[in-house]
Order: sequence, then structure tokens, then C-alpha cells
Amino acid sequence: MLVVFTNKSGGTVDMFEKAALDLIKLMGRRPAVPSAISKEDLPEALSQLQKELALIAEAEQNAEQDADDTDGMEDLDADEKPKPIGMAIRAFPLIELMQHSIKDDSFLMWDYR
Repeated sequence: MLVVFTNKSGGTVDMFEKAALDLIKLMGRRPAVPSAISKEDLPEALSQLQKELALIAEAEQNAEQDADDTDGMEDLDADEKPKPIGMAIRAFPLIELMQHSIKDDSFLMWDYR
């Protein structure tokens, strides 16, 4: 299923349910659909999300370095293997929508599409 994030000025971000629920949890919110964040709580939720994403990015980078360090032989196909899309990349459109909502003094809500 898709979850669509919206604000009162008409901005939208569509996201697959698993990624959306993961990001909602990282904001410190209960992973429920439909739901919303008030304009008063939105700056704190954005800050919390950015802090959590920074921790995840650091952990992903450390895991990648550890995998490279434990792999004693060079893998010829390593450049051909696709890298997974990190949470920070998945969150980028939502972060922009949240920043836009704060600027417009708006709330953020989400529901299934």
C-alpha cells in the first residue's frame, strides 16, 4: 500500500507503507495511518527525524566499512552490485515537505492512498 503525506498548502509525498511507517516511528510518533502532526509539534518531529537518520547513516556507513574490512579478497563484481537505498535518501522528500509545512505554518497529515 501507499501512504500519502500532505499539508494544507497542497504538497504531497507518496511512499510505500513500510518506509512510511519506519519514518513515522523515527519522528517519535505512533506508527498509525491515518494520523497527523500539529503545526506546533512539527519542528520537534523534524528535528527528531533528522537526528535518528544521522544515527542510521552512521551505522550504515560503519557496517559498510566493516564488510569491506572483513572481505580480504577483492570482489570483481562489487562495483556491479546495486547498493541499498538508505533511509536518509528515502526520507528526503518527506523532510522537504515537513520544512515547507513549517515555513507555511501548516500541519502534516498522512493517510493511505
